[in-house]
Amino acid sequence: MEAQSLFQNALLYVGRSRLSAVTWPYDKYPEMPELDRGKKITLIDADGPGVITQIHSSTYFDKAVPFNIEREDVSARGLVMRLWYDGEEKPSIEMPWMDFLGDIQCSSSFYDTVFFSKVKYSHNFRLEMPFKKHIRIEIENTSAVDLIGYSDLQYDTLPSLPNNCGYLFVDYRSGRSRIPHDLIEVFNVDAGGSIAAHWLQIESDIPGCANGEALCEANNEVFIDGEERPSMEYLGTEDYYGYSWGFKELQSDGFAAIIKNDALPHGGARIGMLRCRTSDKIRYQQSCRIMMDYTEEKFSEIKTDQTVFPLNENGLPKLTFTADYISCYYYYALKE
Repeated sequence: MEAQSLFQNALLYVGRSRLSAVTWPYDKYPEMPELDRGKKITLIDADGPGVITQIHSSTYFDKAVPFNIEREDVSARGLVMRLWYDGEEKPSIEMPWMDFLGDIQCSSSFYDTVFFSKVKYSHNFRLEMPFKKHIRIEIENTSAVDLIGYSDLQYDTLPSLPNNCGYLFVDYRSGRSRIPHDLIEVFNVDAGGSIAAHWLQIESDIPGCANGEALCEANNEVFIDGEERPSMEYLGTEDYYGYSWGFKELQSDGFAAIIKNDALPHGGARIGMLRCRTSDKIRYQQSCRIMMDYTEEKFSEIKTDQTVFPLNENGLPKLTFTADYISCYYYYALKE
């Protein structure tokens, strides 16, 4: 391990690098298909062994509005990606393309981390994606809008993969919760593996949730290998994502990022946060379940004035409110 770290870039391995580029027919490759409404394109269709090392994707925007390249390009929300490993019939990953790249609902702010970045006009994804026999990724435009943009994907062909090499999977989910009464499950896998990254968007439009107040109060509980009590328990969602005392501003330290802090019409907020895990991966041998638990929170101790947290007819804080969330966990596991 020490030698690998010391000579990370200098050690030479047997392999050949390849690049697949798509959806740009405007110069050398006029026959290249685009993501018009209802169309599907193949980003990669390759035999293994190999590993995808990087994905780059521009902003995709409406052809009818030339170069309308904005931070919030909602027209790309209709892009769906599907990934098949080793000839399987059902895709191992199926989710919105921009969400997969870490641009939640096409409206994350610009940020930069080791595995994900959203920079002006573009996205970069750097979680490696090994495959033993074959890999295919397609992107479908499910919207009613013809889109223009460009993507490329770099991968290496290899003589073999290590026996303990996991494949990349996601646990992608969304829902609505009654806080503080409902437990929110954000991850559940019944197999050994490790979590390399995760993000969460959560929102509620009441004044008590401004800047993520109240929303940040969940204990994030990690239950490993069937244990009854969590062996990892973060005492606040902001701490789970590397911050403290709420989400005051957009920021990143290269591994964790607050990527949204949007004010909502009635005084609440939509908060987005992301964490990349390198040496601090969450590892488990048999199973892992992760819960967001608000049930022990005493919101009356946060702020109780009428302008910040609504009061009921008895002058006490209303302790129940609804929150909508989307989450995604990127994890590695062995594949038969």
